Amino acid sequence: MYLAKVRKNRQTIYCLRESIREASVHGFQEICALGPQPGAWIDYPGGNAWHLCDELVHRIAQKARQFDPDLLEDLFWPFVRPDIRQATAHFRERNKTSTYRRMTRDEKKSVARSTHAFDKRRAHFLKFGNMDQGPLVNMPPALFRKLKGKCRDEIEQRFMQQESRLSHRELKSYVYTIFDLQRFFKGFLTKKMPHALDQKKVDTFFIQELCDLNKRLFRQSGHLHDYLIRYVVMFFDHPYGESVLLEEMEQDFRFRSRFFHPPPKPAVSRSRAREIFNLTATEFKAMDKRSLTRRFRKLARKHHPDKGGSHDKFVELSEAYQALLAKINPPG
Repeated sequence: MYLAKVRKNRQTIYCLRESIREASVHGFQEICALGPQPGAWIDYPGGNAWHLCDELVHRIAQKARQFDPDLLEDLFWPFVRPDIRQATAHFRERNKTSTYRRMTRDEKKSVARSTHAFDKRRAHFLKFGNMDQGPLVNMPPALFRKLKGKCRDEIEQRFMQQESRLSHRELKSYVYTIFDLQRFFKGFLTKKMPHALDQKKVDTFFIQELCDLNKRLFRQSGHLHDYLIRYVVMFFDHPYGESVLLEEMEQDFRFRSRFFHPPPKPAVSRSRAREIFNLTATEFKAMDKRSLTRRFRKLARKHHPDKGGSHDKFVELSEAYQALLAKINPPG
């Protein structure tokens, strides 16, 4: 069962429907009309208690092929009085039992096979908000598992509900992505900055894909299906959101920079280090790592505290060695 929100006689009403399968075709049956206010069918006996009126429950139980009281309660939950929802939400969530189960390999293949590409792109964007979706074959089938066995009407009602959470600045980018308009263009910007493309061409490809989808998926040719009209409004009545390309590049640079640690500045300057090693600039320039190390070991034996040398001088000698060594072998 599912709640369908439809326009009738210039009024928005709700209907309770059920997906059914007949002769290998998924359709739906109307269980009952609920009018413009589904909350009118809810009774409040007192306190924080609520339940659907017995007349409605009886009518649904008589007509529905699969009657599920828990699902029926979930469908009407958004229409319960706000104060009661607030007071009981915690207990309701606590008493819910998780029904999540990992999909088998065969189930994943079946879901991926039976889900239309248009639905896959919508589910992916609504989950991740990303225009760069990659190949359809790499999309996780778990995104579409709730669409399996559902009629087109229930699928559209589900997406309509999820799309209502999109912000205005996301709508045009959403339509651009789900109709896969980026495939008509080349270059990096097609998946990052669609507003930088030739908009006349974008508009032309959108209308082309819209008409094709109307014919192939919704089996309409004389007029545009009601469920597709909303995408025309989203596309032509809204601008693209502000590009976040530059911000993403900056964030990526910052992220990568977290793992870059510039070499520490030597505690001893190179001129002082040469002085400690008793080297001229010309002599040092001709030295290699082996000769520098040999000289360091000789001086280390002289200044090592265990040999009667000064601790401070030994530390300074070690720092001087590191400073000169870094010059001979600069970090790559």
